[in-house]
Order: sequence, then structure tokens, then C-alpha cells
Amino acid sequence: MAAPRKPFESPSDEQRAFLERAMEQYGKATYNFAYRLTRNDADAADLAQEAFIRVYRAWRSFVPGTSFLSWVYRIVTNLYRDELRRRKGRYQEEIPEDNAPQDFGGGRPLAIEPIDDYVEQQMSEPVAKALDALTPDQRAVLVLADIEEYSYQEIAEIVGCSIGTVRSRLHRARNQLRRLVIEHKAS
Repeated sequence: MAAPRKPFESPSDEQRAFLERAMEQYGKATYNFAYRLTRNDADAADLAQEAFIRVYRAWRSFVPGTSFLSWVYRIVTNLYRDELRRRKGRYQEEIPEDNAPQDFGGGRPLAIEPIDDYVEQQMSEPVAKALDALTPDQRAVLVLADIEEYSYQEIAEIVGCSIGTVRSRLHRARNQLRRLVIEHKAS
């Protein structure tokens, strides 16, 4: 026999304030981390939104005095892994909507200078492609260590593994990234 369901409880003012403060202070960083994992705006937005839904539901489990960002990054990492497991084996390609503007070249924002655009593309394209080629676990530790500048201990807590595993993944990820960037530049 199933347990009786709890009646819906309205969120308290304290719960609402906690979520609003968290989204205001950490929303952009959470989205940026999700984007670096997914490399896709829509998926990153969904991941960040789902993470804050989890924060909202589990707000009392946050331990004051600990890093909120580490806690929410752990949530994002776990949600991302769950999504990868669900998608495994499915080919996904985004199909543009009929009325969506299409990229046919020629159109460029007026604020971008062609030379700046060229330099940015030459610098970031090899790195972006190399990051895409890393495994999700390698990409996560690389982003947390080299972009977000977390310590090995913090990364271990976020991704849920030992410090030794973090070091190993990070070492492999950096070597793989270096090799892939060099290959891309040579081609």
C-alpha cells in the first residue's frame, strides 16, 4: 500500500528569499558552468533551471558556511550525467524552425570588427572543438579547475569522486586537450 501523499505546502517566505538570493548571486555562474558542460544554450538553460528547482526543493539541506556554488555545481554535474545516460544511444540534431532566421552569411553584428572576429575565431575554435571531444567527466574537471579555478578538494566534492581521481582526470584532460588543439591547428 502506498504512503499517503503530503498535501501541497506553500513555500515559506524564507524559502522564497533563499532561492531569490541564490539565483541573483549564482544564477549566471551556474548557467555558465552548465553551458561549458553542454556547449549548447538551450540545454544549459534547462540544466541551470532544473538545478535551481532542486535548490528550491532541498534548500534546507544546504549547510551554511559551506560553498553554495560547489553545492549547485554538484547538482548541475549530477543532472548533466543523468541527462547523458538518458540520451545515450540517441542521435540528436537540432532542427531549425520554419520561421527561425537562418545563417546564410553576410549578416554580422555591427559592433564586431572583422579583425577582432577573425582573431577570436582562430583562438577559440580549436579549443572549443577540443573541449567538445573530451569526455563529459574530463570536460567537467577541466572547466572546474582551469576556468572556475576550484581546488582539487572542491572539485572532488562537486563531481563526487576522490582527489586522486580528479588529478588523474585533469591530467588526462589537459593532455588530450593539448593534443586535440595541436591536431586541429595542423589541419
